[in-house]
Amino acid sequence: MNKINCIILFLLIAISSAAKTSVSYEDISLVFTQPTEESRSQADSIMRYVMENASLYADAISRYKADVYIKGETEIIKSNRLILFAHHLFPVDRHKKNIIFEIMSESEYDAPNIYKHNLKAIHGNTIPNEKKQQEILSFLNFNIYSPTVYDESILTPVGEKATRFYTFNLEAIEEVGESRIFKIRFLPKQVSQRLLSGDLYIKEDEWRIEKIHVVGRVDFAAFDMHMELGHAYGQLILPNKVDLHLCYNVLGNRVESTYHSSFHYKEVEWTEKKEKVKGAKREWKPLDLTHYYSLSTDPVLHTQDTAFWNRTRDIPLTEKEKRIYEIHYPTRKKGEKDTTETIDYLKLTEQLTSNINYTSPSTRIRYSGILNPLQLGYSSRNGITYKQRLRITKTFKNEKQLTIKPEIGFVFKRKEIFYKLQTEWNYKPEKKGTVQLLLANDNQTYSSRMMQDINAHLQDSSFNFDALNLKYYKHHYVDLHNCIEISNGLQFGSSVAFHRRSPVKPQTQVDPGEEIEDLITETFYDFTPAIYFTYTPRQFYRMNGKRKEYVYSYYPTISIEIAQGIPNILQSSGNYGRVEGDIHQSLNLGLTQRFNYHLSGGFYTRKKSLYFAEFRYFARRNFPESWDERIGGVFHTLKREWFNASDKYVQAHLMYESPFILMQLLNKNASRYVLSERCYLGQLWTPALPCYTEVGYGLGNQVFNIALFAGFNKGKYDNIGLRFTFEIE
Repeated sequence: MNKINCIILFLLIAISSAAKTSVSYEDISLVFTQPTEESRSQADSIMRYVMENASLYADAISRYKADVYIKGETEIIKSNRLILFAHHLFPVDRHKKNIIFEIMSESEYDAPNIYKHNLKAIHGNTIPNEKKQQEILSFLNFNIYSPTVYDESILTPVGEKATRFYTFNLEAIEEVGESRIFKIRFLPKQVSQRLLSGDLYIKEDEWRIEKIHVVGRVDFAAFDMHMELGHAYGQLILPNKVDLHLCYNVLGNRVESTYHSSFHYKEVEWTEKKEKVKGAKREWKPLDLTHYYSLSTDPVLHTQDTAFWNRTRDIPLTEKEKRIYEIHYPTRKKGEKDTTETIDYLKLTEQLTSNINYTSPSTRIRYSGILNPLQLGYSSRNGITYKQRLRITKTFKNEKQLTIKPEIGFVFKRKEIFYKLQTEWNYKPEKKGTVQLLLANDNQTYSSRMMQDINAHLQDSSFNFDALNLKYYKHHYVDLHNCIEISNGLQFGSSVAFHRRSPVKPQTQVDPGEEIEDLITETFYDFTPAIYFTYTPRQFYRMNGKRKEYVYSYYPTISIEIAQGIPNILQSSGNYGRVEGDIHQSLNLGLTQRFNYHLSGGFYTRKKSLYFAEFRYFARRNFPESWDERIGGVFHTLKREWFNASDKYVQAHLMYESPFILMQLLNKNASRYVLSERCYLGQLWTPALPCYTEVGYGLGNQVFNIALFAGFNKGKYDNIGLRFTFEIE
């Protein structure tokens, strides 16, 4: 119980830390006026016109090309030793208190949502890394007429269903020539990271936005952004100037960043309007989403040419910015050391506790860091877990890739080490053609004879797994498989696996009997070829160079796998068949809600020899997985012995996700730090366990996810479990 209390305390500390990762609305405040029924009614009428036109304006531009000037300044206001970990949460240079830089980018946009930024020139007292560059460039990809922005993580106040989430108030009316500008204040009805507050300035008759001021949160920052739209003909719905203030307040560290950007458009193309023809065939949305967003930084001119930057800037440097440049570009004597060099122990600490990355033109290496706390996880069944991961990628001609991914993890509660050495050769990247060689170990298990013995004693009320301690066989295997795309969304794979299961003497509290005692002295080998198909209708994808990457689909993914054990090959004795199928899908139920389901089943056939019931989709996970992986597609409280106790199964997993479930009712202030909440339901049928139900609730943000599950056997409470893992890398 003490261990559980320690874990709960640890989680509360993590939640408390997450609750300080963003500042409140009051820190970046708006000046409020008392709304009246009349002002609200007028605002609602105006916003109806804006929302009607928003869909037209959102798609009005088909393409543009512009030179974008960006000036950025970052200052560390408050820091402590924990700032060594800050780069896991947001882009920051911990070695300089003040950073200033300027960027000239050639930016392109192609409808519907393709952004390309090609950096042409850069200057500063520190050259910002790619994360720092993306920090500001991602904010420039802000289509104010779109119902969602930033990968659909934030809901804008102009979407068709915005009135569900926002209230509007008419704050002021400004006379501009013969027209009027309406200042509309919008506020969220619920406290959430997905919602904004601020002001819209709407031009009468045209019902378009002249400028916008928004306050909100994204990742670990509170942000305040002013965007002014263009005034020239053809640029009325495009950004002209953007001023952004980001404030990070994390783990006792406060970092503020200020950005200014201006646009000079060279080309603007408007979308041609097409008349709808009655009875015409439906036009399908293109599946190719290549170049949805890209950032190119090669080659970049690092220039200190004062004349160049004076011509480029739309506003001059402030006196403070000039002083920062002067401090970091002094005239140093020959041989004089740079006083900004990093202290050696800080470098060592960073290397031990952080991800280590190395990149060259053809090679990428990524290592998780030997003392990286973000590799920790927790589950009630396994206790604390810790993983180490290394990824080496070598790119060859025509973008073929060789990837080596060794992993090792330790499960503290069971005192077991799990390893995996995976090598992949992507020989046909445009068709996802990949050959993979995998060497790994898996959970200890027991044979079908032991399964039969267990099933014979299930009716005995005194029977329990703990007394038998069924950790009979260590499982090591090697798997060689090939997968290639036949057509878009349809993949075919084949594999050959060789399994070695060696006995482990059980520490039983009861005599297992002579028959079982004979079984645990023999090593078993299985040679198992398999084929499988996976199909997703209308699979959207993007091409990363020649490499094809699947993105999403509005249809379910269906998988079928057939395996057959073949005896007398490399001492193999397995002579059995295995058939499994799976169907899963993620359904968007509006702007903020999502519903996922997993349905799968499997069985063993032609069981002519001893076998080990180990299914592909019904298996135990030793390490907590991330929020968007299979945390909702497995059983978390089910005892490990039940996974091998039957030769057939059917399971279903349902997950409902929304940012507004329980936290809005329990604590509205805490809900602003929760990005999403989830409800889980799982149901299992096997001959040995005909009715097992699992329910769960989880919440998560950019730092971590945590979920609590309860299991019920035939409707009676069985056990409870907790899972926790970090989301950041």
